[in-house]
Amino acid sequence: MLMAAAMSLNLLLGFTGQISLGHSAFFGIGVYTTAIGVTRWGWSPFVTLPVAFAVAFVVGVLVSLPALRIKGVYLALVTLALGLVFPAFVKWPKIEWLTNGSRGLDKTGFKFNKANPTYELFGWNPWGNLRGQNVKPFYFWVGVSIVALVYLVCRGIVKSRMGRSLVAIRDNSTAAAVMGVNLAVTKGIVFGLSAAMCALPGSLSAIRTGTVTPDSALLTVAGSITFLVIMVVGGSGSLWGPVLGAVVYQFIIERTSGWSDPNRIPGAVRPLFSWSDVAPGSGIFALTLILLMFFAPFGIVGLWHKAVATVVTVVPKPAGTASVVHQETAPPES
Repeated sequence: MLMAAAMSLNLLLGFTGQISLGHSAFFGIGVYTTAIGVTRWGWSPFVTLPVAFAVAFVVGVLVSLPALRIKGVYLALVTLALGLVFPAFVKWPKIEWLTNGSRGLDKTGFKFNKANPTYELFGWNPWGNLRGQNVKPFYFWVGVSIVALVYLVCRGIVKSRMGRSLVAIRDNSTAAAVMGVNLAVTKGIVFGLSAAMCALPGSLSAIRTGTVTPDSALLTVAGSITFLVIMVVGGSGSLWGPVLGAVVYQFIIERTSGWSDPNRIPGAVRPLFSWSDVAPGSGIFALTLILLMFFAPFGIVGLWHKAVATVVTVVPKPAGTASVVHQETAPPES
């Protein structure tokens, strides 16, 4: 989920240069679209995926309208407001009948414990009677499919003519407009696609956990910061950067998950956390981020390219000498 969300943000920030601190809201749109569709209207969870994609795309296009006139820190503040408003919006009393307010929604995923699952995909039941431990590989492959889909979409955009337009906007929007790039259409499309692709892992999160609450970490601004940090650690402006950043983030979190007990923290790093309430996993990841920004400001991908450049020396091909064609001229007539 984090990998796909970071890739969607990378398309907007890394390749287009449009800062967004509100991707947690797009993630939340996917979460609540699936949760409401399953619990309120009885939809199959998989049917909610394209619906969440479409809803988030429309919201992303609307958010892109301010981006036509503002940029930089001002655009960051506008998207930050979106991330702050979303949790409060789903707890709004006037729509509590739909979102269940601060209590959230449960039973938002597949009912695999039933003897005969009722969810089908257009009349086809590809997963049979999944239950117990068989559910984990099912969700794993669904997650891999979503990550692969988001990666292929991002790669297709970046390698296309539109991708060159995005890079031109990032480098110099005025020059891009002079060269014929339609800034309004391009920014609107990339905002919409970035939001829509961020909604897909949100939908999968609702399906996998089966419970939705508006105060979940990934639905708040903390979620946007997490996506941003993963992208920066891996390397923004690179297709593989968010993938590597998510792997590093998850590795650190998993390795330090049992460090809530101070006695289980290795003695070498125990003094770093003995005086603070910061979770060890978050602290180590923050330390990793600081070191990477100091030694590798372009992330893990940038560090790899730098290492390759120091080991492999590219010798330019010598310029060929121009051939001179000698033509015999006839002697002048006497």
